[in-house]
Amino acid sequence: MPKADVGVYWGPRAESLDECAYRVARLVTALAALDPVLSGWRDGGRSKRDALAQPLVTNEHTHLVQRLLAGRNRRPDNNEVIEPYGYAAHWWNGGSDDNRPPAKLSIRIAGTSAIGLNNVTLDLPHQESAPYLYRAETAHRILQALLDIFDPDWGVWTNSNLRNKQKEPDRPTKDGRGYVLGKLIGHPAGWANFLSDSDSVKFDMALLPAGATVERLGTGTLVLLGHDPANPPLRDVLQVRRAMGYDVPTQQTEPSQDVGASSAGPPAPPVVPGGPVMPADGAIRPSTWHGNARCPLPSKQP
Repeated sequence: MPKADVGVYWGPRAESLDECAYRVARLVTALAALDPVLSGWRDGGRSKRDALAQPLVTNEHTHLVQRLLAGRNRRPDNNEVIEPYGYAAHWWNGGSDDNRPPAKLSIRIAGTSAIGLNNVTLDLPHQESAPYLYRAETAHRILQALLDIFDPDWGVWTNSNLRNKQKEPDRPTKDGRGYVLGKLIGHPAGWANFLSDSDSVKFDMALLPAGATVERLGTGTLVLLGHDPANPPLRDVLQVRRAMGYDVPTQQTEPSQDVGASSAGPPAPPVVPGGPVMPADGAIRPSTWHGNARCPLPSKQP
């Protein structure tokens, strides 16, 4: 079973350094309160020993200001700060397969460039080593904390296998000597899918799978697929992609999980603030890494 990752993303947004440090302090505090695995953050290093020797991240304001300043992207030729890329951090929890479960936390905030997205992503350990994190209630709290703190345009709880199933199919090159690897276009889908009211992508409620739970969360809509964050039905995940207006690569889907029109349920009822909304059927269904000292430049695809 692949490890889950949860991320929230938003477009260009100028923020002061103090505002960014305040948000990150809230994040560090909220994650630590959810599970000890989501604490003990530190920079990466050239080796495991070097990484473990790095000082721990705290939620103290001045400390986080210095962390964010140190994580700014710089030009390789003159080391000049690239201001439009904002502030960045890339931390590891000190875990590995032989002690505590490993997790990664990446942050890019206050970016004003059209290249790349502001984002916060959390790479979780395997379910076997941290089962509590994969309980539906815990997973919901993790995502809700990210949404509350960063007010993103969209967010998702997914994994690498599900992402691969959502990519365009590979296609042969013009000379027939090779293949161009398919890309994932737009927002990936997963167990949890959030779209803010301000995002250009919208859910077509009539196309959501019948088993989906829809709830109003903050300034957007959250769609959950079942009770198992580690293994949501692939058919339903791909149907959420269709509901977001994307083409579904049915040729990559196993025959038993075909995503034809049968996976779409009746029109979902209107969402209202304050809790889940029943679908039309009436049922509520709610690697060892030592890091890099610097974050890479942001890419166009999350």
